[in-house]
Amino acid sequence: MTNYKTRPTKLYKIPQEGRFMGVCAGIADYLGVKVGLVRFLTIVGAIFTGFWLFIIGYLVLGMALDPQPDDLYRDDEEEEFWRQTRKSPDYTAAELRRRFRDIERRTSDMEAYMTSKRFRLERELRALED
Repeated sequence: MTNYKTRPTKLYKIPQEGRFMGVCAGIADYLGVKVGLVRFLTIVGAIFTGFWLFIIGYLVLGMALDPQPDDLYRDDEEEEFWRQTRKSPDYTAAELRRRFRDIERRTSDMEAYMTSKRFRLERELRALED
């Protein structure tokens, strides 16, 4: 069960997977990219835009971000769902709407069958066979 402090869509640091404080590992997990790419871009960004700015930003993120809870996801399927949600929320919302429409259609079909004369007739025939 998630609460306001442990949300699957929140940016966390991952100290156990990181080199220093786990900020790059957390950003990589959040964006769904490899951690090496985030580290490389961090170094390149620090070199070309201002080393101290990146160091201060990294330290601030390292202190401000919460560590990722071990029980954030129930299973791998849920983890993959939330990663996909972070990457493309519009697609995920459309996929959920499609799934709910499909469930609604199937429920409606079952309801129509259960209230039909055919269902009652088949039930009475089965009762006679037993």
